[in-house]
Amino acid sequence: MIFTSFLYLVEERYGLEMVEEIIEEAAPASGGIYTTMGVYDHMELIEMIVVLSKKTDVSVPKVTKTFGMYLFAELIAAYPQWIEGMKSSFDMLQKVDGFIHVEVRKLYPDASPPAFKCSRYTDNTMELIYESPRCLGDVAEGLIQGCAAYYGEKLTVQRESLGDASGACERFFLTQVSD
Repeated sequence: MIFTSFLYLVEERYGLEMVEEIIEEAAPASGGIYTTMGVYDHMELIEMIVVLSKKTDVSVPKVTKTFGMYLFAELIAAYPQWIEGMKSSFDMLQKVDGFIHVEVRKLYPDASPPAFKCSRYTDNTMELIYESPRCLGDVAEGLIQGCAAYYGEKLTVQRESLGDASGACERFFLTQVSD
């Protein structure tokens, strides 16, 4: 679903011609033919993001975060049951690893979603640790912002890499901002 959502985003923002151009230029091993049930090398997505960044003159982090926000909306549209009873972004984020990723693995047995460990410090602050060998922290940040937008909340996000600089483990400190 991640690959198809990315291509939907590109088509919505830039048109079908741009989708074809980035697939052709990135030349993914899969041939750029993705299904929601397939499992693909994450490097194909990264290569397409880099090509889109070059073609649009939008930085890779901005493209990737924008995609994360878009992906959140796509996931909730496809699986609204995942957020039933949740009243805030913090409620939802605390359920990602223990509930949502469990459901993802049921639907897609070959999926290997990242780990999200949440610690809520106050009603307005939370720490989220993201771990994934795919190093897609910008997508995670976009998902966090997409979640906040869904609930009509504003969050400030402070982010730092933990361990080496690869991005495989990142800390997000989230603060809900009152109007």
